[in-house]
Amino acid sequence: MATGGRPSDILMVAAIDFGTTYSGYAYSMKGEYERDKLNIHANTAWNSGTSTVMSLKAPTCILLRKETKELVAFGYDAENEYADIASTGRVDDYYYFERFKMVLYTREDISREMEIDDIRGSSLPAIDVFAASIGALREHMMGHVERQGLNLQPDEIKWVLTVPAMWTDKAKEFMRESAEKAGIRRDRLMIALEPEAASIYCQHLPPDKMTGAIEGFSVADDDTKYLVVDIGGGTVDITAHHKVCQDNLQELCSASGGACGGTTVDKEFLNFLENIVGERVMESLANDNSASYLDLVREFEILKRSISVPTKKKINFTIKPFADLNGLCLRFLEKEFKDVIDDSEYRDKISLVGDKMRMDGDLMKSLFDTACSHIVQEIRKVLKKIPTTNLKTFLLVGGFSECLIVQDAIQQAFPDVRILIPREDPGLAVAKGAVLFGHKPDFITSRITRCTYGRRIRPLFDESRHDPSKRVYGETGDRCRDVFETFMQKNKRVPVDEIVNVEYHTVMSSQGSVSVAIYYTLKDNARYVDDNGCKKLGEFRVPIPSPSAERRHVDVQFKFGWTELEVIATERQTGERTRYNFSLIN
Repeated sequence: MATGGRPSDILMVAAIDFGTTYSGYAYSMKGEYERDKLNIHANTAWNSGTSTVMSLKAPTCILLRKETKELVAFGYDAENEYADIASTGRVDDYYYFERFKMVLYTREDISREMEIDDIRGSSLPAIDVFAASIGALREHMMGHVERQGLNLQPDEIKWVLTVPAMWTDKAKEFMRESAEKAGIRRDRLMIALEPEAASIYCQHLPPDKMTGAIEGFSVADDDTKYLVVDIGGGTVDITAHHKVCQDNLQELCSASGGACGGTTVDKEFLNFLENIVGERVMESLANDNSASYLDLVREFEILKRSISVPTKKKINFTIKPFADLNGLCLRFLEKEFKDVIDDSEYRDKISLVGDKMRMDGDLMKSLFDTACSHIVQEIRKVLKKIPTTNLKTFLLVGGFSECLIVQDAIQQAFPDVRILIPREDPGLAVAKGAVLFGHKPDFITSRITRCTYGRRIRPLFDESRHDPSKRVYGETGDRCRDVFETFMQKNKRVPVDEIVNVEYHTVMSSQGSVSVAIYYTLKDNARYVDDNGCKKLGEFRVPIPSPSAERRHVDVQFKFGWTELEVIATERQTGERTRYNFSLIN
């Protein structure tokens, strides 16, 4: 694993928490960490331009100039500038991307050449968009650091970039290469898994800083087992940890999750409004009245996080773009907004008083039903992986974990469980935990593999077990092509220092290099590399110095216990040793 440089060289650890809906950063100096591990700095007052926003992070959106691909703005500045640009009709001169992180979860064709569309359908290479966003956060953080009177050289900073634990190796490598493109050196960069980082942060929190804690109990107690549920904007990312002893956390099962974060509720809300006013009104609000649409989304974001569990009471929601919405209803429907509501299927459940919508609590709660049910389902899936462990503590982190409706849904589904949440900043738990992870990368001492890994081989053909269509005839004996040979099973506990050795060799005289290809599958008992669900992870070539007629061997070491797959190849005859951060996205 890239540990981000020698400890003696590092004066500061800085973490970038790159989220689906919101992103942020945190950092601490080495000396501060040694005196007080929780003395971690973050920008906790991002400003939307109109008021100080409740969120401790900035929206993950970016504005680029189309002609030069240069950064114009990131975060709230990007939102506001794009709204101004849209009002003047100059949108064709810019790219505007938002909530684009999910492409690394939903798409399988991850590559450097992969393109993504902005909100108007204009495309750019995804790596350029991610790199520009990471670069913007990096520059913002360095400005924050300089305002504190700190003057650091680039090689004195260790960077930590967070990714979901359930992401594939390809997605992790894509984020690493994006960070490098943004100007962060590979040897000064680490990848942290989001639920792990949050868990590490909570290991350092005293019980009185945790909502739901009881006297005499802490997740930091030896032999404590708990579930970590990281509920963000795009996904829920779940794993389970066992606190063995001081500075020793072990993963109990491989991480998993799904696309059921806070954006699921946003979609339900916007679909609900569209059911009332129609598609044309909502499209016009979004495309032609971007500032008003932005106000609507921001207002709902605040409500979504702070709303209490409704019973029979009404929920009041300010429709900030009331005038624009009313005008669009008159334009397209020839009715005022209030009359459109009165004629809708929701007329008995919502009413309009001025610019405030009053909604039945049950109707508001129904907007959360899809997200809550899927979150509960994902939790049940993880618990089934560890049936012998009686987990009675759930640790909720991430921005959407602040939602009381989500908390209540989890508690109702698991009534015997104690739910713990960082009291002050659950949305910053990942960023601050990533800083702690950067200072001490071996806090997690073992992990559980998510996939089975193997290589392609050509053994002698065995009619009793090989597919006849795979038979290759040869003078020295028939062989079977495309056989998947496993060298790491899924769901195996792997200590961070465990090494798997795999031998490769030349097959021709004077062969100048040996190809090392890795395949993976989530399924059990894969037989061939082209089986359904078996995929090629990546490939690299090991040069053979002074090729000769004799067979030459290459010993390849794989380390599966860190947050990223690490590979070291040694040419046996010369002892030449190379560390391969080989591209997983070719």
